Amino acid sequence: MVDRAIAIDYDKCVGCRICEIVCSLRNTGEINPAKSRIRVVRFEPEGNALSFPFMCMKCVEAPCKSICPTGAISDDPITGARLIDTDKCIGCSACVYACPFGAISIDRVPGVAFTCNLCGGDPTCVQFCPRDAIQYLDRNEVSIRLARSRLENYVTFANTGTES
Repeated sequence: MVDRAIAIDYDKCVGCRICEIVCSLRNTGEINPAKSRIRVVRFEPEGNALSFPFMCMKCVEAPCKSICPTGAISDDPITGARLIDTDKCIGCSACVYACPFGAISIDRVPGVAFTCNLCGGDPTCVQFCPRDAIQYLDRNEVSIRLARSRLENYVTFANTGTES
């Protein structure tokens, strides 16, 4: 049974993109952030730089999996990661368009889709994040942290009228 999940602390992320580099290196053998399974998006509202790492969210009702015409996308029974069978994938991009998070891409060279595979249960992005912004935790701990974060935002908003 899947009992662990990736948790991202956006307040700790400084946008170094080391996660992208080590991910692409582990999964493709080359340093190419375009082939990384994790992406860091940077926003600069009002002069404040904010970085947001994102990856496959392991949706319960996965649109990428549902729309795949060849059944190339399955779930790893141990990690819960979405796995793509490259022998079945035809590179049609239906999964790319179906993903609400933009967390699945097509590698044009072999012509197949790719997404976070959790590195077989030992995510490289977690190992190399210098600020511990990315962690691989017990799924219950992730839920508790999310709830706590929502509560802290609510309290801050209630007290100041602005979100933290």
